[in-house]
Amino acid sequence: MRRAIAAIVVVGLTAATWVHADVTVMAVRLGAKDAAALAKFYETAFGLKEIDRVGQPAREIIMRYGATVAAAKTGTSPEFLVQTREPGATADSVTHAIFHVSDIAAAVAAAKAAGATVKADVKANKIGQMPIKEATLVDPDGNLLELMELPKGADHIQHP
Repeated sequence: MRRAIAAIVVVGLTAATWVHADVTVMAVRLGAKDAAALAKFYETAFGLKEIDRVGQPAREIIMRYGATVAAAKTGTSPEFLVQTREPGATADSVTHAIFHVSDIAAAVAAAKAAGATVKADVKANKIGQMPIKEATLVDPDGNLLELMELPKGADHIQHP
């Protein structure tokens, strides 16, 4: 993944014209020992719904938020891709998902109950002038998770 990003940056920086486009988060991809088992963790801990599978047996589970599976399939939230790692591959220490949560203590408790471990307890921090609360967890397959609680009424981080 890092090599691909580096290649994109090098190509982009060497291109004669840099074209900017609207960019939003499309998906997060995490590795798993067992995609189906890890997808169950994300469903239980964070409410994601399975909307598709790739392969038989599934080597990738595609998930999205929605009140029901049908709503998740037609929804527009970013996708969460849980993919079985190649044999011998380990979790990457940089690749991770960042969840915006409304109650960080409840989200940490739900993730722990579903099988996560806490790497860094909830702490107050600032991004620019915006006060946030954040915690870092590790899912059952060793992937890092970052939880962020923004001030009430904020739906995104305001960068200076």
